[in-house]
Amino acid sequence: MSDPESLAAARALRDEALVVFKGSLEIVRLETSPGRMKERAVGEAVEMIDTAREIAGENKAVIGATLAALVAWFLREPLQHFAGWLSAKVRTGD
Repeated sequence: MSDPESLAAARALRDEALVVFKGSLEIVRLETSPGRMKERAVGEAVEMIDTAREIAGENKAVIGATLAALVAWFLREPLQHFAGWLSAKVRTGD
């Protein structure tokens, strides 16, 4: 059997650990509350929007070229028909 002093020391360590655990648990409860989570989500969204604005401001040509490519992709069939019509007109000399 353990002597009473080591048993008392073990209980004191256990009690300290329990206090630390309960403190950590309270922090987790506060951080996962709906209000706090909403606050953090809004903060992250604002930060992402600001970052996107900075990147867009620095890369206007790339964004413009990408948008032009997307428009051309979505209008590819009418553009192909127009190119065929224009080619036929050039070949006939009209």
